[in-house]
Amino acid sequence: MPYLARTHQLNKSLLYHIFNRSNSRVEIFHDIEDYQYFIGLLVDYSENHKFSIYHWVLMPNHYHLLLEIDEPERISSVMAGLARSYVYYHHKKHQSSGHLWQGRFKSQAIQKEFYLLSCGRYIERNPVKASMVDIAERYPYSSAAYYVFGNDDGLTVEDPNPLTLASILKYREQALV
Repeated sequence: MPYLARTHQLNKSLLYHIFNRSNSRVEIFHDIEDYQYFIGLLVDYSENHKFSIYHWVLMPNHYHLLLEIDEPERISSVMAGLARSYVYYHHKKHQSSGHLWQGRFKSQAIQKEFYLLSCGRYIERNPVKASMVDIAERYPYSSAAYYVFGNDDGLTVEDPNPLTLASILKYREQALV
C-alpha cells in the first residue's frame, strides 16, 4: 500500500517533533565522527532549507528534533534528503548496506504555547532515561548544554517561548553560582 502524503498533517502555526529510529534498533551512531557528521548535516539542512531546531538529541540508535520550518509542506522532502545523506555516509564509512532507518520519520505537530517546553524536556532527557548520563546537560549530543550553560553548538536556535527562556536563564544563573 503506498504512503499517503503528509500534507494533511501540516499546520503553519505549529512546531514539529520529528524522530526516527534505526532498523532493528541497531546502533547507527558508532563514534564521535558519526555524531558530528549528522550534526553537520542538520546544520547544513537547517540553513539551506530554512528551518530552526529548538531542541534535539542524537541517541545511538535514533534521533529527536523539535523544529519550526517556514514551508511545512517541505518537511517530508527535507527529512528524506537528510536521511539519504546519512545513509550514504554510514554505508561508505562502515562498509554496510541495506536499510538503515526503520521507516519514514515520524512527525507530531505541537503547539508552541502548550507543548514546547514539555517536548523539549522530553527530548533532552532521553539520555538520562536511558541511563547514559545522570543529568541531561552532560550528554554531548543534545541541545541541553546550550540551555543550561549557554554552550553554542552551532545548531540550536533559542527556544522562542519567553516563559521557557525565563526559567532557563534563572536555572543557568543558579548553575553558575
